Amino acid sequence: MPNMSRSRINRYLYQEILGPALLALLVFTLVLILGRLVKLVDLVINKGVSIWDIMVLFGTLLPSFLGISLPLALLMGIMIGLSRMSGDNETIALKAAGVSLTNIAVPVFSIALVFAILTGAAGLWAEPWGYRAFKTKVFEITRQKASIGLRPQVFMNQFDNLVFYAGDVDNRSGQFHKLFIVEQRDDTETLIIADKGHVSSNDEDQTVTIHLADGAIHRQGSKADGAYQIIRFKQYDVHPQLDANAAAKTRSRFKPKEMSTGALQTALTQETSPKKRHALSAELHQRLSAPLAPLLFALFALPFGIQSSRSGRSGGIVMGLLIYLCYYFMISFADTLVAEGDASPWLAIWGLHLIMLAGGAILLQRSSQEKPNLLATWINRLLTKPKPDAF
Repeated sequence: MPNMSRSRINRYLYQEILGPALLALLVFTLVLILGRLVKLVDLVINKGVSIWDIMVLFGTLLPSFLGISLPLALLMGIMIGLSRMSGDNETIALKAAGVSLTNIAVPVFSIALVFAILTGAAGLWAEPWGYRAFKTKVFEITRQKASIGLRPQVFMNQFDNLVFYAGDVDNRSGQFHKLFIVEQRDDTETLIIADKGHVSSNDEDQTVTIHLADGAIHRQGSKADGAYQIIRFKQYDVHPQLDANAAAKTRSRFKPKEMSTGALQTALTQETSPKKRHALSAELHQRLSAPLAPLLFALFALPFGIQSSRSGRSGGIVMGLLIYLCYYFMISFADTLVAEGDASPWLAIWGLHLIMLAGGAILLQRSSQEKPNLLATWINRLLTKPKPDAF
């Protein structure tokens, strides 16, 4: 085949695959974002978080979706493009013109290589950064809500464990005056009155504290004695809780998925606990194996997509989803073995990828020898099965 014709065919295949792949990338990313939209909208409506902060949270969430959306988008792009060509008998025409499966595989795997590099960059750098940035931004919002979000002469019940009222606020110094706080703790309510106070935060522990000065604590005793206590203080600290789950998350150390790859490797060499070393090792192997997903999808999509089908794009979408679901369940099974069964990441994660690599290579070889793909044939028959005539 002349080089000119080959370059034209390659450009044609690039267009047929990249168009649906980029569209699928946009759709899948939006779908994943919508899954978090309800919680973020709740922050705007019930917690008073600004739209700009929500947009920043969206931006930090995007990298965490790329590890899923990039390989899936590539898979759907290959399946939709090749299935459309097969449905219109264009693949048969290419074979008749002397274009082999190897010639078709070259542009497909070149696109898959680009997606593999992007998936690897997302898994090794972008996703951990996104998790850390999201966690840091949540704490920043927590700190803002504890200081800037408090308005004078307004009862604020945005905290989980107290109601806050300040008669006056000095915006320059951040000092509150004429404070009135009702704190709930251990099924009891405590009334706190103070002349002044201010808010501070600890970035290392990621906690927020309201420091009160010159006040009194009014506390009702137990029902048995009915005593009423008044405790006067010069200094007293109150620890508000904006969200119990968020507070627990922000106070914890970075989890393995939130650590940078360099920090993960360093922690793996320094960690002495076998259980923690196992978790760190599993996370590192998952990141390193992530770029294999686009290459495996290309390996499976070629023999399934190149087979002649009357179902066209619809058959490609169904087949692509089935391939992705099988891959997802197998990877989830491997992750479960590593996390709960204490299996070796080398055996569970890399062994599984080697098995899928061998299976895809066998299917690709059969397709190059013009042998039918029985599974693809069966699914195509289901999709193109004629409906019974309605009476």
